[in-house]
Amino acid sequence: MDLVFAYGAGLLTLINPCVLPVLPIVLATALQASRWGPVALAAGMSLSFAILGVTVSAFGRAVGLNADDIAQVGAVLMILFGLVLLVPQTSAVFSTATAGFAARADSGLDEVDRGSLTGQFVGGMLLGAVWSPCVGPTLGGAISLASQGESLLRATAIMLFFALGISTIILALG
Repeated sequence: MDLVFAYGAGLLTLINPCVLPVLPIVLATALQASRWGPVALAAGMSLSFAILGVTVSAFGRAVGLNADDIAQVGAVLMILFGLVLLVPQTSAVFSTATAGFAARADSGLDEVDRGSLTGQFVGGMLLGAVWSPCVGPTLGGAISLASQGESLLRATAIMLFFALGISTIILALG
């Protein structure tokens, strides 16, 4: 059931109000590169989110967090992400706090030649980083779910299903 929830979170990720308006532009650029551009874009973005989720899960295990600790932290994070979405002041604080990370990835995105499939793949990886603050609630939920798994292999599977949900939307629209 965890894999179904992860896939569902991935499906919901790109309909976020700060991502959805620019998604047609991103997809048009990918299609200009090649008819396979959206596939490369989706693969890069999926890899970016999966690496982030597995890294956070592995870090939690390395510092000795158990499933109960992770569940409690995940619950608190989900409440905080809900506040970010519902309360404009908390959204502004969150955006300010994560602006440096997103700005570095965004400047890297400007340097990528997106006219090739490799460029679309790298662009997808960077978009995953740029959009991470915007998609925090669903990404955080998937990472929390992955962190509660009994092994890193299970955490990886959960994050891959999350990425598959994202890819489904990109490929359907592309």
